[in-house]
Amino acid sequence: MRNLQITTRWLNKEQKTLKTTLEEASVPELRQGEILVEMLAIPMHGSFWLASHPDGIHPRRDEFMIDDEFVFGNGGVGRVIRSNADAREIAEGDYVTVFGHVPCEHYDCYACTVLHRYTECDYGESTIIGHGKHSYDGSYAKYVVLPKYSYEICYRKHENPTIQQLMPFMFGFLIADVRNALTRHADSLRMRRLLLVGSGFSGLIAAYIHNRTCPESRIFVLDSSEERLAVIKAIDPESIETYVLPEEIVGELNNKQQSLGFRHELNSSIEDIAKKMKAHFGGRGCNLLFDSSSGNTAPIWDNKNILSPSTHCIPFGFGSHYILLNKDLIQFSGLNIMMSRGVGNIRNRKEVIELIKAGASAFIEEHLIEPAIRLQGLEEGIKYIDEMHNPPRPLHQVGHAYIIPNPNFNG
Repeated sequence: MRNLQITTRWLNKEQKTLKTTLEEASVPELRQGEILVEMLAIPMHGSFWLASHPDGIHPRRDEFMIDDEFVFGNGGVGRVIRSNADAREIAEGDYVTVFGHVPCEHYDCYACTVLHRYTECDYGESTIIGHGKHSYDGSYAKYVVLPKYSYEICYRKHENPTIQQLMPFMFGFLIADVRNALTRHADSLRMRRLLLVGSGFSGLIAAYIHNRTCPESRIFVLDSSEERLAVIKAIDPESIETYVLPEEIVGELNNKQQSLGFRHELNSSIEDIAKKMKAHFGGRGCNLLFDSSSGNTAPIWDNKNILSPSTHCIPFGFGSHYILLNKDLIQFSGLNIMMSRGVGNIRNRKEVIELIKAGASAFIEEHLIEPAIRLQGLEEGIKYIDEMHNPPRPLHQVGHAYIIPNPNFNG
């Protein structure tokens, strides 16, 4: 059986530049415990655009390119067409949500075998499909091979799910990722004043989860796109307020060589953000920060004007170069900066499946699927990628999209 895959390779290894093309490859034989899945819907999100950017800007680029190429994709929804796993657990015809994270093979790894938080592997040997480190190819393809724990069943074959029921599950991995970050620390659930940086897919999901999890919560959102901000405000116009970041600031934040004294130049903008944020929060600062931007946005918030004692900071995006802990922030008692990576433990993944079935599907359809560009077939997908990459667009200017690899799937 032949496969079609969206593959990123070196364009020029010495200059560290990348090129993404559509390639044909063989589907490997299944090993014990593996399944073969026909992909039905795959979201294109910030991590992909960061990883495949022609300028090779992903902070973990060398991991991705350890074999000189990678097929991205750690999410999506698909149908099992072959199985070499326990028939009591999974069978041909079942439908799965791809979560993509794979545990290591050490029986004494506490993170992988007890906590089932594979990104925190004791040996550093856990992998994510499509993310290098000699892992499995990802889901940006017609077919994908999945090992145990890298997926969850969303419907059994006999349940005969409709196309409308299946489509929202393509975002299961991203919802699990965001939900894991927001709930990883128990005290984060009691924080009512959320400063959200970035209103892409992850930001939308964070606003939705926080708005429905924390009663009487208020959210203040920063982004350069008025259109995206309008979408996120519509989730709850009374409790959500927005702030448009000027394009010149965003451009400088994402500049590899920031001008000397740029952080000092940001002060007036930071003061304006802080003033409007505190007005929305009843004179108080934020006590929960979620940075979902794919750009270098830490310089906006790693300061005493934005943060305050006891704030929980979650740098969720991959674009920031560093967080500056100066003498002012070091004095902030209770300040918690928590890195959160991955889709969480088994409980979180299964609860996300139930969350989508219990009503989150309507949010996903309205806010993530309907406004996005539908790309019918991998060929259309690669054309869109080429459009975004030639010339390379800034990450915050890339549109939302998803791919339907099988032209006969009427999602």
